[in-house]
Amino acid sequence: MSRSIFELAYRYIEPAVKRQLVIELYKRGITRSKITEITGISQSLITRYILGERGSKLDLTPYRDIISLITKLAEKAPEIERIKLEEEIYKITLYFLSKKYFCNMHVILDKNIDPVKCQICPTLFKIAI
Repeated sequence: MSRSIFELAYRYIEPAVKRQLVIELYKRGITRSKITEITGISQSLITRYILGERGSKLDLTPYRDIISLITKLAEKAPEIERIKLEEEIYKITLYFLSKKYFCNMHVILDKNIDPVKCQICPTLFKIAI
């Protein structure tokens, strides 16, 4: 049986998006305590994101559109409600899946996947951002 795309998104994509968001906020001079206030992420996890100890199994830097979306989210993050911030993180995660960006890693994790034939993510996660 194939590994659930929801499990994989939870383990790899969402942490990578959160890590990139934390890094963007931190680069803007926002303190770790303020990042905790904005995101609801604990200060210890923020430190682990910054140090690359969490959320680094998936490198988002090759995906310029994803980095751009996260950068835009970082710009408005201090001004929006936390629930809206979470919604935007999930939208970016689903968008990542819809573009089939995760397929190369998915096939490494699950040899039963044929990325050429599989259309599950683009079909399920059609999302306009």
